[in-house]
Amino acid sequence: MNKRAITILIHIICWALFLFLPVIFSPDFGTNPKGFTHLLGYPLHFFLTNLFLVPFFYVNAYLLVPKFFFNKQNLLYFGAILLLLCLFLFVSDLLMPAPTAIRFITNNNFPHPGFPGYNDERPHPPFAGARMIPRILTFSLVWLLGIILQVVERLRITEKRSKENELEKVNAELSYLKLQINPHFLFNTLNNIYSLASVQSEQTPAAVMKLSEIMRYVTQDAQADLVPLAQEIQYVNNYIELQKMRSNDKLELYFEAQGDFTKNKIAPLLLISFVENAFKYGISNHEKSKISILIKAENNRLNMRVQNIVFERAGNRSTSSIGMSNTRRRLELLYPGKYSLNFGRKDNFYIVDLKIELV
Repeated sequence: MNKRAITILIHIICWALFLFLPVIFSPDFGTNPKGFTHLLGYPLHFFLTNLFLVPFFYVNAYLLVPKFFFNKQNLLYFGAILLLLCLFLFVSDLLMPAPTAIRFITNNNFPHPGFPGYNDERPHPPFAGARMIPRILTFSLVWLLGIILQVVERLRITEKRSKENELEKVNAELSYLKLQINPHFLFNTLNNIYSLASVQSEQTPAAVMKLSEIMRYVTQDAQADLVPLAQEIQYVNNYIELQKMRSNDKLELYFEAQGDFTKNKIAPLLLISFVENAFKYGISNHEKSKISILIKAENNRLNMRVQNIVFERAGNRSTSSIGMSNTRRRLELLYPGKYSLNFGRKDNFYIVDLKIELV
């Protein structure tokens, strides 16, 4: 059952309760030896007059309130409501059963003047008497419910539009962050291959092949909101292989990926900044370099730890911080409350610890 059908069903149930419960709980309901003949008296009058309030509710809620009340045309709106109230009271008075019929059919079930529907056969002027008060109260209740329904609906629509606008802003920001990450990474990778080609390394063809796999991932697969975790790990592995090709024998690299990476998905291009920074600041042509990268998937959670010796280079910190800041921002947008990121220097090592709850 769709949402519209459920709404219609709720309206039908509510109106049935509104119209029939007062009849059911009227005096002597079901005790008359003639069955339900007393419905020809006051309860039937109550039912028929309140039946007028059904179309009034929808005219008020879906025509008068949106067209006049929300547009601040108060004079027209309240004038229309007053006119409908007078019509309701007139119809209610018009449908009031004759006094003699009341006493005959109900077997004088309403013996005292204080009971609704009692009439001592003396004519009453229209809209006069205490009998008008419960009708006005009932009309006012239905009128206010119509206004409340539209106010709640308008708030719901406003909140929905606000969420949609916020989602559009987030998606636009994520797309912008991706555009910042991709050229930055590809520029560094092309520099790596250029370094290999300049020394006529035998690893150049393999590096070009790795780059083609990376390009395919970045330009095609990474355009999705989520990608299989195995593809993201393979992307990181290809990047590490490229870096190893251009590094000298002073690099001590430890890379391990543990766990089953086929069960979960992850936002693309999310892990590369941490690996990229490790190679940018953790490699020296003259000193021993140590880089450790561990990625572990377990119980729908991804743990990543990157550790490297820091070799300071003037001018590199600002350019590298772009990728790190972008990654942090993407984590905030994509995994709010579902990630932890800690990084900093300890002795001469820079350590990054990342934990993400995956889907």
